[in-house]
Amino acid sequence: MKLHEVTFRAGVVEGFYGRPWTARQRRQLFGWMRAAGLNTYLYAPKDDLKHRAAWREPYDEGQMAELGALIHDCQCHQLEFVYALAPGLDLRHADANDAAALREKADQLRAAGCWHFALLFDDIPGELNPQDRQRFGTPARAQAAVANQLAQAVHERTPEAQFLFCPTEYCGRMARPTVAASPYLNELGEALAPDILVLWTGPEIVSETIPVESIQELQRVLRRKPVIWDNLHANDYDMRRLHLGPYAGRPPELRAEVAGILTNPNCQFEANFVAVRTLGAYLHAMADWQPREAYTEALSAWLPAFACHGRQVVTLEDLELLGDLYYLPFALGARAEAHLAAFTNLLRRPPPAWGGGDAAFEQTSREIVSLYDKLTALHDRDLLHSFYAHLWGAKELALLLLGWVRWRRSQPTPPPPFSPPEFDPGLLRGSLPAQIERLLPMDHQGRFSPAGSGGPPNPPGVADLRTGGSIRS
Repeated sequence: MKLHEVTFRAGVVEGFYGRPWTARQRRQLFGWMRAAGLNTYLYAPKDDLKHRAAWREPYDEGQMAELGALIHDCQCHQLEFVYALAPGLDLRHADANDAAALREKADQLRAAGCWHFALLFDDIPGELNPQDRQRFGTPARAQAAVANQLAQAVHERTPEAQFLFCPTEYCGRMARPTVAASPYLNELGEALAPDILVLWTGPEIVSETIPVESIQELQRVLRRKPVIWDNLHANDYDMRRLHLGPYAGRPPELRAEVAGILTNPNCQFEANFVAVRTLGAYLHAMADWQPREAYTEALSAWLPAFACHGRQVVTLEDLELLGDLYYLPFALGARAEAHLAAFTNLLRRPPPAWGGGDAAFEQTSREIVSLYDKLTALHDRDLLHSFYAHLWGAKELALLLLGWVRWRRSQPTPPPPFSPPEFDPGLLRGSLPAQIERLLPMDHQGRFSPAGSGGPPNPPGVADLRTGGSIRS
């Protein structure tokens, strides 16, 4: 696979909900992408008003100057800039004025040097208004007509331009009743111009794996290879998360079945070095793809960014611990997995049966506290603040658990509930969401059971935080 060929889109989509990245951050991103051998940046920040909510409004002079500089920076790094427009919240598909507004927005970006475009219909209402329904019949036919018309206008001005399209059913879970039998996807495959590329997130919105067979099935429906919009490292759906692990769960054979892969990563820009670096490694790897090896290499390349003030020194082992604590949506890193297993062992057994496991658990807990102390001395304060809330939470939890281990050793069996004096019960795990979560526990299969409903129990060792080997805050 030759990534310099414009037909394969390999890179980053800034497509999350939340504060868009700054010009400085994007410039740094372009450097990361170039070093990783990627070729495409897709501009689609949901909270750029004129990209989505106020899409009909042209950018003003100052905004266009910023976009023009961004396009120039992107192209200076030998990357392709793709501008995405998301009009689906209130688009009138049959309205000539809205069609003109789409063309005018594309012309405005084209005047700033942008040649490639995307039209996004994700996360929108599923029904057409009466006029569009009378004209087109179905959402798929209406969206395809608008996309074809805009793509034709773009190609008339720039014949070599590529045009991308995000459907409303953009993953296997959303396809009704299935991908193969979805009327919406089948109509798109038939009606959408054959040179328009279709974006797809995989079996799920956030896909743990993307099997080759699932993409081959989609190809038959869409009549083209899709471009993967990969949410593996995304965290806008739960900002308590952070994903610092490697690009994983995608077999090397997938690359031959798609027309591109674009990662839509963490909202916190500075946290995305590993996501970008390991995507590039995956795309350039031979048949034997080892995500953990790529992860370790990426951490080594990232380490110089963690220079500290004074005598603090961040080591590769520190960085591995940080990444393992905040790894991937469906997996902990190796060190975090071992730490969780050690704590589970302490919960399930009385102290005489711990067998020395408490010492290893305490050591890792102290390393987490030390990691917080080291990273607060970083010279790069933006890098620190991309992790800060997560580091604070990890440090506070580590201190709590260190106190619990000491307390548990000193108590008879069964002990009374653990109530550490330094944690006021009105402060720890407060707020309405936290209180509701305690009333709506979820088991290890993702099933919710409101308290008192008689639903499925929580996992062993976690369900009861009031007695014996467990913790109560």
